[in-house]
Amino acid sequence: MRNRLSMLMQLGLLAIAMPGCLLLAGRHWDRTRQTVIEPINSVLHKQLPRAIAARDLDGILAVYTTETGTGIPWTQPERVEETLTDETFVWRAPVTTESLRDRYAGVLGLFASVDKAEIRIHRIHWDEHAADGYPADIRLLIRGTGPDGTLRMLDQRARVTIDRHDGIWRLTAERITDRVLVTTGRPRFEAATAQARVADTHETAGSPPFRLIGDTYAPSGSAVGDFDCDGSEDIAVASASRLALYRNNGDGTFANVTAHAGLPASLDVAATGLVFFDADNDGDPDLWLCGIRAERFYRNDGCGQFVDATVSAGIASSQWSTMPLVSDYDRDGHLDVYVIRMGNHESTAPRPSWEARNGVRDTLYRNRGDGTFEDVTDAAGIRGTTWGFAAAWGDYDNDRDPDLYVGNEFGLNSLYRNNGDGTFSDVADQAGARDRGSTMGVAWSDFNNDGYLDLYVANMYPNSRWALFHPDFPPPVPWFLRWLPRSEIDKVMEELTRGNSLLQNNGDGTFTDVTDDAGVRDCQWGWATNFLDYDNDGRLDIYATNGYVSGPVKDDI
Repeated sequence: MRNRLSMLMQLGLLAIAMPGCLLLAGRHWDRTRQTVIEPINSVLHKQLPRAIAARDLDGILAVYTTETGTGIPWTQPERVEETLTDETFVWRAPVTTESLRDRYAGVLGLFASVDKAEIRIHRIHWDEHAADGYPADIRLLIRGTGPDGTLRMLDQRARVTIDRHDGIWRLTAERITDRVLVTTGRPRFEAATAQARVADTHETAGSPPFRLIGDTYAPSGSAVGDFDCDGSEDIAVASASRLALYRNNGDGTFANVTAHAGLPASLDVAATGLVFFDADNDGDPDLWLCGIRAERFYRNDGCGQFVDATVSAGIASSQWSTMPLVSDYDRDGHLDVYVIRMGNHESTAPRPSWEARNGVRDTLYRNRGDGTFEDVTDAAGIRGTTWGFAAAWGDYDNDRDPDLYVGNEFGLNSLYRNNGDGTFSDVADQAGARDRGSTMGVAWSDFNNDGYLDLYVANMYPNSRWALFHPDFPPPVPWFLRWLPRSEIDKVMEELTRGNSLLQNNGDGTFTDVTDDAGVRDCQWGWATNFLDYDNDGRLDIYATNGYVSGPVKDDI
C-alpha cells in the first residue's frame, strides 16, 4: 500500500500538466447528499431503529417494498455456549424464503422491552446497481430485556438492497447472513463510581484545540498503582489542567489525597496520559505524566509523598506527548520509558492525512539506574515523525526482548523489533502488521493460547463511512490526486475507515489479519482497548472503548 501511494503521488504530479483531464470530483455532491445520502440515513439510522425500539411491527415493515426475505430463516435457535450466567444462541437452518412479518415478529418476540436498536451500514455498493437497487451490507443490533427478565443482545447481519420508490428510499430485498443472540441472567459488572466516591469529571481547560477538527480538545488518562504500599490499588486521574490522586481505603471507597501526597491539584501541561512505575527500584511506584505542553516526573519518596523530579531526572522540556509506555527494553533491571507524540495540532494539520510525516518524533528514555534518564531516541533508531497516539510493548517474537508497536492516528503504524543491542528496526511491512486505520488503541495478548502474542489495534470505523464511497463524494485528498482512478483512492479510504484489526501471530515473525473471521472489526470510533478474561473461562475477551462527538443521529459516528 505504501508503494501504491507513492505511485499515486507521482502520477498525480504528472497529471497536473495534462490538459483537458480535470476530474470535477464532488461537483454533484450537495445534490447527492440531499437526495440520496440523507434520505438513506434517515430510513436506516432513524426510522427503522425507532420502529424496532418501539416494537412496532407495522412500522418495521413500512421500510420494505417486499413482503418476503431470504437467507437464514426464523427458526428455533441452537444453543452453542452456556456458562453460569450467560447463554449464546445461533440460527443455523438452511436458507429459504420467508415472510418478513413472521421474521420480525420473531425478532420482537425475543424482547419484552428494547433499550436500544441500531443499524450499522458497513457498505453500500454504489457500483453494483441492479434492477432492484443498490446492494448493501448492514448490521442490526438490539439490546433489551427478554420475556424471562434476562438481559440480551441480538446481532443480525444481512445483505439488503435499497432503492428509491415514488421518491422514498426503501429496502427492496433482505438476505440474512448471520444471527446471534447472547443472554445473561445478571450483569457481571455494575457501575460503582458513586459508591466508590470517585468524583472526577474530565475537563479540557488549558488544552489547545485540534485545528483539523475544530472545537475539540485532547483526551486525558488514568493510572492504577499502589502508591502508599498498603496492598490496595490506588487511582490517578488526569484532566487537561488538573490531577487527582484517589487513595484506596480498602473498603470499596476512595479518598482524594492529591494535596496530602504532594501532587499539584492544577497543571499547566495540558495533560494527556500517565503511568505508575517504579523508576528507582525502591519498592514504591513513581508517576510519569505526559502533556501537550510538557511532561512531569513525580518521584515517590517513601510510599506516599511525591516530589517533582522532572528536571533532576533529566527529562527534557518537550511537547505534544500523548502517552508514556514503560518497559525494561535493554534488560538491565531498570524500567525505561517510551513517550509517544503527535504533531502540533494547534497550529498545523497532519499532512497528508493518510500518511502524515509532519508530526513530532517520539522519545525513548533510557533509565540510567541512578534516578536519571537519558534520551536515546537517535541511538535506538527511532526516527519517524508521525502523529502517534497509542502504543504497547510486547515480546512478539519470543526472544525475551520487549518489542514495541506504535499506532499513528494519521498514517502508517510501526512495529519496532528489539534487536537486543539497544536498537530497534521497523519490521511492520515484513511482518504484515503495518495497518493505517487511524489508530487510537493498541493491546498485545495471546488470544488463541498458542504461546505467541497477538495484536489488537483499535481504529476508526465511522458509521457514515458508506457515504464516503459514493462516486459523487469529493475525496479528502490533495486536488492533484483527484485525477486518478477513484478505485485507487477508495482503497486507501477503505483502509483508513475499516475499523479495528486483530492480527494473529503466526509464530514466524509474521501476522495474519483475522479480524473479520473473529467478528471484531466494527467497534465504531475506537479508543483504548485491552484483553481480559471477564468471564473466567480461560479465554481472553476484548474490551474496546468507542465514541465521539455526534450529531442528531447518535449512532452516525
